[in-house]
Amino acid sequence: MITEIPREELVAIGSRIRTGYLTEQAGYTLGVAAADGKALTDLLPDGLVDEVKQNVADLDTARQDRALVAAESKDAGRGQVQAFREAKAWRRTVTGRATLAKRMGKPIPDGLVRRTSTASGPALTAQVVEMVRLLETNLDLIPGAGKDELLAQGKALVVQLHATETDHEVKRLNELPDSVQALYVKKALVYTGLKMIHDAGRALHAADPLAASRYNLAILHRRAGVRTHELAPSSTLAPEPAHV
Repeated sequence: MITEIPREELVAIGSRIRTGYLTEQAGYTLGVAAADGKALTDLLPDGLVDEVKQNVADLDTARQDRALVAAESKDAGRGQVQAFREAKAWRRTVTGRATLAKRMGKPIPDGLVRRTSTASGPALTAQVVEMVRLLETNLDLIPGAGKDELLAQGKALVVQLHATETDHEVKRLNELPDSVQALYVKKALVYTGLKMIHDAGRALHAADPLAASRYNLAILHRRAGVRTHELAPSSTLAPEPAHV
């Protein structure tokens, strides 16, 4: 078993992930993991890599089912995918600007320069709420223009994120066809498994930042419209922050 995260939460996680990007990411990550071989798998739960591979194969099969693809596309249009993407981009902007201020010797709280793992919607919402609070309290310590706009954006995102946790959103996911829910669960399992492989890979190469940087989610999180060949997997890809 990859994870014991409840099924309802897996459905919510999977609903926010692009199937195509995820399978491409899996191909890259599994390739990097294969290169490290037993040294990596020894750090993982028994059978995890094989289970991830099976779920990826299931996703590839599901992508050939036109009815399922159509049902997923219809749901994606009603979801809050964009709000989550914007929230994560906002977090990166805030931590970047806060880190700059900290390098200037300003007493910036850790909550503005560190991002914890937020696989679920409620966790992301809670972190953005806290970051908005800290940003508002320490706004005068952040150098540069656009601070008020950044704070206002964060407050607006909190409203959007809370909307995804309403009874309506839960009802929407629960009313999805069983086939779509099952697809979302598989996507969440693959995503979680890849994150676990990345955790192990970074631990394995803790003394070698370049080798550790190969374990990243740059393909999955690439901007819409960027061609795949522009993000060809290589050891030069920037590492995904360990705390994301």
